[in-house]
Formats: sequence, structure tokens, C-alpha cells
Amino acid sequence: MPLGLDALEGDSPGFAGEDDPYDSFETLEIFRVTCPDCAQPIAMLADEDTLPEHALCPTSWNPFCLTVCEGSGRPVADASSSDDSMETQEENAGVLLNLPEGLDWRRQPFSHVGGPGTRPARVPRMRRP
Repeated sequence: MPLGLDALEGDSPGFAGEDDPYDSFETLEIFRVTCPDCAQPIAMLADEDTLPEHALCPTSWNPFCLTVCEGSGRPVADASSSDDSMETQEENAGVLLNLPEGLDWRRQPFSHVGGPGTRPARVPRMRRP
């Protein structure tokens, strides 16, 4: 069965000629810096020149009080390096763009998915004298 005129040897029939921006074989050049205002490590793409918008959570007991860090938007030159060098590293795009295995954003403490304290507590009726 012929694959088509623009298919090359080794191409799979379903992906001939397609450019997927999140191809699992694509690598991205990244480096890590530390925000000068909040000291959080931040992974940066090689072509970025300003720190991305990131949040501060002053207490883990109340994750709803997030605020935007004042370091958001600052030049990367103001940030110190988190690694031993400011050299870029190539990492698999699929690894960078996916959550770590076992981390499900729907089951984080601030999520409303089941568990103790997620349903209203029953209050006993008051007895009348």
C-alpha cells in the first residue's frame, strides 16, 4: 500500500507532512534562574528575555491568597543562575510540558474533589424544651 507522494522512508502514514508543535521528539533549550524578589527557581526558554508571571503563596494553609510576584516581567539579567552555569540545556518538550507522573492537578489540596471536609457538615437539630 503506497503512503503517498510526499511520504519519505521511515515516515508513519498518519504523520506524513504534519508539524506538531508538541512533538515528543522535539527538544527545547532551557536554563534555570532564581527570581530576585521571591527566590523561586524558574525554568526559562533560551529565547526569553524577561521573567514570566509567577505567583507567591505566603502560606500553604490558604492557597487562595496567591499574589503575582513583583519579579514578574523583570529582565533575566537581574536574576541569578540556579544552575552552576547559565548555559542552555536541551530537554525533551514532552517532559517539560507535562505534569510529573503521579501529580494530578485535580487532586491538589485546593481542588474540590472528594475527601474529608469537602462536603458540608451536618449540624444536629436543636431540641425544644
